Amino acid sequence: MFAIVPLLFFAIIGLAAYYMASRIAFATGIGKWWLFAGLFVLAFFAINSMMAAKNYYPVLHPVVVVLSAMVGVFLYMLLVMLLTDIVNIFAHFQPKTFGLIVAAGTVLISLFGIVNTSWPRLKTIDIELPKLTEPVRIAQLSDVHLGHFRGRRNLEKLVNIVNRTDAQMVVITGDMFESFYNLKPETLEPLKKLSVPVFFVSGNHDMYVDVDSVKRLMREAGVNVLENSMTECCGIQIVGLDYMRPDDRTFDHMHAGVGRETIENTLPTIALDSTKPSILLHHNPVGAEYAERAGIGLYLAGHTHGGQLFPVTLVNDRIFNFNRGLYQHGSLQIYTSEGSGTFGPPMRVGTKSEVTLIRLKPGK
Repeated sequence: MFAIVPLLFFAIIGLAAYYMASRIAFATGIGKWWLFAGLFVLAFFAINSMMAAKNYYPVLHPVVVVLSAMVGVFLYMLLVMLLTDIVNIFAHFQPKTFGLIVAAGTVLISLFGIVNTSWPRLKTIDIELPKLTEPVRIAQLSDVHLGHFRGRRNLEKLVNIVNRTDAQMVVITGDMFESFYNLKPETLEPLKKLSVPVFFVSGNHDMYVDVDSVKRLMREAGVNVLENSMTECCGIQIVGLDYMRPDDRTFDHMHAGVGRETIENTLPTIALDSTKPSILLHHNPVGAEYAERAGIGLYLAGHTHGGQLFPVTLVNDRIFNFNRGLYQHGSLQIYTSEGSGTFGPPMRVGTKSEVTLIRLKPGK
């Protein structure tokens, strides 16, 4: 069973590389098999570099940056080629024209994706929260992914956006870091400019890097780190869970520990006052049924990036029950942020980098 996964991985890369080599050969006259070998090797290392980017080897930093970006470039070169080939059935482009269309389309989409993710937007949503007695404003950050592509300057940009709002607290729903690169106290200095309480729960990438170091650095920056615990702010019970599976019957591809805490068995251990409003912070928007059972009114999460890149956005809508935006699950409301950072290629196409201002109002 497990042998099928790498075989399928190699087959997909091989087919994509062969098709792209054939079309580049058509446009340029270069030998197809040389192109195929080069594209296959480059694509293989690019994807593996993206997956192993958490490791910090200073000498390899430029290599990781270039190869991770190439994953996005390859994706859009493939899509533009396919679209151009469909049009070519009727248009009959000359080889040089075909090549120019593919090159221009790939460059334009890739540049758009890079610029789009570098410009985080403030998204404001209104939510009615039962048992709330007066309006409360919460700024949510998620999936900042500090590492090879993002550091102190990027975090400062996000903090400045939050400080321009009238938020009364800030919650950070995981994946603050994605690499040992930039895992240092000065990276988090901008957080000290926030003048309201800040709460953090860890995500899967924080775990891949070194979750204990991430939590220590967050505490040193003045952040309240919630570890399967509850605190109160603005009259609201804030419950924060470490990254975990929803229950023992669910397999987690992001390596939440088997045999460890789950949302199902952890929430009942946290004493909640049923007369007060409550919010759950957990990185991955799973286990909604257990949050509802515990009397939680609002579940804030991230993790999905909304798919980050089209057409992955279409796949994500089918993988995640709560992919992006606001959802209702019985008496529970769930808001999944698209996040402000990226995983792998530093691009967003079909999604936006967001900072969310959640305006809570008393509800029935």
